[in-house]
This record gives sequence, C-alpha cells and structure tokens, in this order.
Amino acid sequence: MIRKPSEAWGRESPVVTTVRRAALGGAAAARAGQYYARGLFLWSFALLWGFAALAGGLFAGSLPTFVGVGALAAWMAWSGTRMFAKARGS
Repeated sequence: MIRKPSEAWGRESPVVTTVRRAALGGAAAARAGQYYARGLFLWSFALLWGFAALAGGLFAGSLPTFVGVGALAAWMAWSGTRMFAKARGS
C-alpha cells in the first residue's frame, strides 16, 4: 500500500534555502563588480584622452585635435558613468 507522504514532504530545508540566497547574492555582487571594473577602465581612458586633448589642443595649438580627442574623452567619461550607474542598479 502506498503511504501518504509526511507533512514536510516537498519543502526545502533551511540550509538549502540559505545557500540558494547566498548564491544569488554572490552572482549580483559579481555582476556589479564587473560593471565597476568596466567603469574604472573607461574613466582611465577618459582621463588619458582628456590630457591628450588638452596637450594637443591648448599647448600645441591644434584645434581639430582638441575637438576630436576631447569628444572621445567626453564619450568615454559618459560611458564610464553609465557603467557605474548600472553597478549601483544591479
């Protein structure tokens, strides 16, 4: 004869629930860390290209270098800021 399952049948133990929650938290932290690393990388290029724009444009007197490289630096800074915002949101 088939017996009726016990009352706790089909429920997870608290240990499994805790481990599952910790794994989800760890995945979210890894994703946020990835976005922070990308943001830092993009901001480092923004600083480098910003200096190059100032050096080539103001010190050497090349207006196209100042505008072109300055636009690249601004785009990198904007992209890095978006990555930092994604890290805070995830």
